[in-house]
Amino acid sequence: MPAFTFTTRLAASAAAAAVAVLGLTTAATASASSDEPVTQACTAANSSTTVSEVSRPVNHLLLTVTNTGDTPCNAYYAPALRFDDAQAATPVLESSQPQAVVTLNPGESGYAGIRTSLPTGEGTNGRTATTLEVHFKDRADEDTNDWATLDLPGDGVYLDSTAAVTWWQYDLDDALSY
Repeated sequence: MPAFTFTTRLAASAAAAAVAVLGLTTAATASASSDEPVTQACTAANSSTTVSEVSRPVNHLLLTVTNTGDTPCNAYYAPALRFDDAQAATPVLESSQPQAVVTLNPGESGYAGIRTSLPTGEGTNGRTATTLEVHFKDRADEDTNDWATLDLPGDGVYLDSTAAVTWWQYDLDDALSY
């Protein structure tokens, strides 16, 4: 009888150890995959981008990017904006750089504020633009060569030499505070 009990206990212990090892392996694998850093950039291919007017602050637009993919993506740096056929990108408000890269899980949105002109009228070369190209950046601050082309609200938007864009932000209030 003691040999039977010993064998049974040994088998039960081996089975419990195997379950524990498998459980730890599975947990370690799941943990490792969820702890992987996100390096995929948000682009027009995995995101939806919209531009909208805001009532405040004056002379601002809100750019919204929403992750429509199945995996997280990073909204790196600031979007490179091209109004109509402009030859240069809109300047970036460097003071708007957030503490960390904006990582968007599927379904989440990030924001950038666009100042179209100063309310004091200090800008020059004023014009009305009707379209906006939004170019996304990769981790190396290079263009991903995948952009969204958007129609601007109404009959177009007035902008001048003081136009600028913020870095991508998690919060729309932060995006519009510059």
